[in-house]
Amino acid sequence: MQLLELKKPNATLARILPEQDPRPGVRYVPSQYALSFSHRGKAYVYHTLTGQLVEAAPLEAGEWNEGNEALIRGLFLVPKGKDECAYYNSISSLMRTLKQKPANQGFVILPTLRCNARCVYCYEEGREQSTMTPDNVERTLRYIIDTHRREPIWISWFGGEPLLCPDIIDRICAGLQEAGLEYRCGVVSNGSLITPAIVDKMTGPWNIKQIQISMDGAETDYIARKNYRVYRDYYHSVMESISRMSEAGIDVTIRCNVEESNWDGIPRFLEDLREGVSNKEHVRLYFCALNHVRASEDDVAMWKKIVEARPLIAAAGFNANNAYGSGMSFRVFHCMADGNTVVIEPDGSLYPCEHCPPEGRFGNIWDETVDETHRAAFCRADRTFEKCRDCPFLPICTNFSNCPTKDRHCRQVRELTVLDDLRWYIDHRVEENLEPAEADETIC
Repeated sequence: MQLLELKKPNATLARILPEQDPRPGVRYVPSQYALSFSHRGKAYVYHTLTGQLVEAAPLEAGEWNEGNEALIRGLFLVPKGKDECAYYNSISSLMRTLKQKPANQGFVILPTLRCNARCVYCYEEGREQSTMTPDNVERTLRYIIDTHRREPIWISWFGGEPLLCPDIIDRICAGLQEAGLEYRCGVVSNGSLITPAIVDKMTGPWNIKQIQISMDGAETDYIARKNYRVYRDYYHSVMESISRMSEAGIDVTIRCNVEESNWDGIPRFLEDLREGVSNKEHVRLYFCALNHVRASEDDVAMWKKIVEARPLIAAAGFNANNAYGSGMSFRVFHCMADGNTVVIEPDGSLYPCEHCPPEGRFGNIWDETVDETHRAAFCRADRTFEKCRDCPFLPICTNFSNCPTKDRHCRQVRELTVLDDLRWYIDHRVEENLEPAEADETIC
């Protein structure tokens, strides 16, 4: 029996996975990575390891027969007793070897930890609000030139609010140009300091390709939650800047951090965005539960609201594709740290992730040597927590790394978001009458 395929397996995985030929007398059971679900009266199965999506009835255990042969060959059914966690780990190890990344594949630079806002949920709360000294700026530039491992060099400007320090961005970009190096940049910002002159810098010497801007709800919620030191109607001016950047070809992602206290204002917020952002061509919007919500007993309830709001994003005219980035690709490397990005703090300290605790520091820009062993230990991929061994979402999750963000009910949350992505994908494949796509491969 042929399977009706909506998404093909990942091409690289398809080449390296051992074939699973059906064997007489062997009892086959549904794979732990076979996620069965229904949508609009039809039944589907998605394989979270291979990335294949097929239309098929709910899986049943049994011996090889004509009706289940394709499911066996596609790894949707596996021999009873198979250690699928060990199987995944072996495949993951092989993929990491094939796609191996040398150190210093990209750089996240924090020119300052100062900010003109005082967000009520600030992720940098309690840290010294330092700014790079001129000496540290020059040493950061030299460190990038000496240690980068690919071109174009990727730099993400982070903070604090990085646009408080345009002179630092100017200097490092100019230094890379003087060294004859190709580079591309992104930035994470609250958007309040973006002017037409800054957009000119972005499309010019800064070579900004993408920006993430945080806007946390309708106007009253935005003002209260951003808590700017001096407020100048940033709610509307940020929207104007988003339009200006989109018109200039910069990919803009609006991140709206949510919890119960600002959720009721979301419809008003979306209406304001619909009216206030005139050019939506390069604009994507998504909601994200705040970390304290994700760690609470109410995390599933919040994520349900986020999932149910997805149609509202599209109705407001914004891109809602891959709303969570959760389950439509095989993850070779699981996060920024795993992908060998280097975070450079204002004092020159080096970290594998911008959210690392102080003990994650593995070196600084002033020393010629760094502790690579300590760096690698931050995101280990050679072990799996016991609680994760039988999880269907193991191939697309990071819960066995040292990621500081934790979901209290991780499986339930992951199931919500993955199934929503899959149903969205099915609807758009049908609407556009497209051939099955190859499963994506997310390198990091």
